[in-house]
Amino acid sequence: MRIISFDEKSGELVLKVEDEDDLWLLHNIIEKDDEVYAKTTREINLGNESVRKSMYIGIKVDKVEFQPFTNRIRIHGTIIYHPEKYEEYGFLGSHHTINVKTSDEIKIKKDKWQKYIIKQIEKSCGKSERILIISIDDEEVAAGVLRSYGLEIIFEMQLKIPGKREAEVREEKIDKELREISNKIMEIINRRGIKILVISGISYMREKLTERILEDLKVLKEKPKIISEDTSNGGIRGLHETIKRESIIKALKKIKMIEDTKIIGEYLQMLIRKPSIAIYGINDVYNASKIGIIKTLLISNRKLKTYDEERKKIEEIIENVEKYGGEIRIISDESEAGKELNSIGGIAAILRYNMSNSFKQEYKSV
Repeated sequence: MRIISFDEKSGELVLKVEDEDDLWLLHNIIEKDDEVYAKTTREINLGNESVRKSMYIGIKVDKVEFQPFTNRIRIHGTIIYHPEKYEEYGFLGSHHTINVKTSDEIKIKKDKWQKYIIKQIEKSCGKSERILIISIDDEEVAAGVLRSYGLEIIFEMQLKIPGKREAEVREEKIDKELREISNKIMEIINRRGIKILVISGISYMREKLTERILEDLKVLKEKPKIISEDTSNGGIRGLHETIKRESIIKALKKIKMIEDTKIIGEYLQMLIRKPSIAIYGINDVYNASKIGIIKTLLISNRKLKTYDEERKKIEEIIENVEKYGGEIRIISDESEAGKELNSIGGIAAILRYNMSNSFKQEYKSV
């Protein structure tokens, strides 16, 4: 993401979308009744025919749609601005959808920009490292690209390798399978500009695959950094096991999804060992926010986009956490961390200290 301009007084922020992760962030920060301006196309009737014209349009937002691992978001709303030359077509008040993709420029206008949103945008500025994880065992292999909002599965394969009694045939088959897998990996590295390659799985297959990939990488001028990690599973299960490993969390600690995995893991441990400072549920989190003891607020993007009777409470929680200097973390529904958070209601908090029973009793009826 790149900030082109920001006028806090008018509430106007102009952004340049630079990669797919930026689209996920836009999906979270654009809310109902915001104004969005961007280049788009609109159909115009010209007598017996209709043509689609490119133009700069502004809409008042109704909803935002994001399809994970695609290259666009769809912003639905009603037209509030269009170029004067199209006035005769009566566009104002009509429904329109703006599609935003990477490399597009977009202007967002809000009545008020909350601090945590600006912090997220600033954090997303700059180039992000593209990371590919591959996990293998005797039976299966899978590869996925690490996004800020989840793991995009690129491919998975079942391996048909003979048993150890057929040693010679087994080694030939392993070599053939690994060549095919390595070819796929090389294609992904070249096409996606992968900077870090994590290879995980059971020792023997992981080591053999690493050797094969290192040999194939010799032809590349810019080689990705390779991290090797031993896991008990390969395939999809192995991928999810890999991103929870402490060594991987340390190595990739600046990657949002890894940060989210770490903090949700820590929160769940606190829930068992120190339940007095780990709370969940809209009411308990709301009460804790009012007395300023939330250190870290954890909220899923599904919960953040809620527009029901809980909306006002969520807005107050965020305002209170900002007011008292707490951290706000939006956890993607597409990640394992997000699924775990949604299983307990989509909102939780780590407290600075125990919310005493007297405080709980005082705010019980809120």
